[in-house]
Amino acid sequence: MSLNRDDVAGMIEKLRGAVRKETCWMCECVQGMLAQLELDVEDDVADLTALLKIARDAMHNCLGCDPCPPGDLHADYLRGGACGCDKGPGCCGGD
Repeated sequence: MSLNRDDVAGMIEKLRGAVRKETCWMCECVQGMLAQLELDVEDDVADLTALLKIARDAMHNCLGCDPCPPGDLHADYLRGGACGCDKGPGCCGGD
């Protein structure tokens, strides 16, 4: 999936909406999504992600929340269905 800055900004807004607890920001589910977005975009988006990222030693493992809205968003993204639009799997040219 090819992303641009606007896609990343949209995904970050979706992630902000998905976070239910303050501890979510320290979870590997959320932090993994931020790292994946940085990897998947050609542009430098550090200015978009920097305020949300935490030090690795402050991160905790997944707590197994059920449901886990940030984890679900990350899983949808990895399957190619959450690029910031609402078109579902295969959207915006994703495989």
